[in-house]
Amino acid sequence: MNEAELVYSYVLNCDRLSLYLNKDAILDKDRSVLISQILERRISGEPLQYILGRCEFMGLEFKVDRRALIPRPETEILISCALEKLKSSGKTAPGKILDLGTGSGCIAICLAKLLPQALIWATDISLAALRLAKENADLHKVKVKFLHSDIFSALKKDQEKFDLIISNPPYISRQEFRGLAKEISFEPVLALEAGIDGLDFYRRIISQAAGYLKEDGFLILEMGLGQRRSIENILRKSKNFEIMEIVKDYNNIERVMVVGNTKSETPNKL
Repeated sequence: MNEAELVYSYVLNCDRLSLYLNKDAILDKDRSVLISQILERRISGEPLQYILGRCEFMGLEFKVDRRALIPRPETEILISCALEKLKSSGKTAPGKILDLGTGSGCIAICLAKLLPQALIWATDISLAALRLAKENADLHKVKVKFLHSDIFSALKKDQEKFDLIISNPPYISRQEFRGLAKEISFEPVLALEAGIDGLDFYRRIISQAAGYLKEDGFLILEMGLGQRRSIENILRKSKNFEIMEIVKDYNNIERVMVVGNTKSETPNKL
């Protein structure tokens, strides 16, 4: 839906079809005032998702507010890649999955909905974001183990092993962050900015991930525009992973990197 449809369906508490079936309906005073308030906040630059307090992602509705990043359509590709790799791995069960930097919980919760037999863990350094993620997990009635953790800090290396580690980490450079659209300023800096070159979190994740992956496990990362080569260099230096696949988004931008553990007997090179 476009923004106008989202606003009116929210105010009228109806779906898109009902909105057009009742297009001649007259708004009462309270609803007219509410629409004016929403438009006022939108004009100031506040994202509509925060104003309405909700966002659709993978066909599910999530509660969103300034505690966490607004889920983006591109991140749906990350989940699709995860499902495909788990399916093609030949395992009889989806196993154990770790979502690093869960934010609103959208990745972990979608995986929990789509893979009900899997054990889903999710970490975030922000306690506020974790509270939001738990609210969304309760909303969708799924079980996710949430941990307050700076990347892997709350996990025991070589004791907690995962079939899949997945992450949409912060990947915007300090300079790029200063030039972003005004509405981005409403979202938490912690979930966006990643140092001078935007690669801080890739370095940290890649340097530690091998200690938390099973031998046939894999790592799936979302990445920013033009970051592929830099991330590949970080992976090569680590000597722990083989790049399996690069997936483009709806705008033909290289968006997702699928990486296999080099300890696997049959690594698939790109």
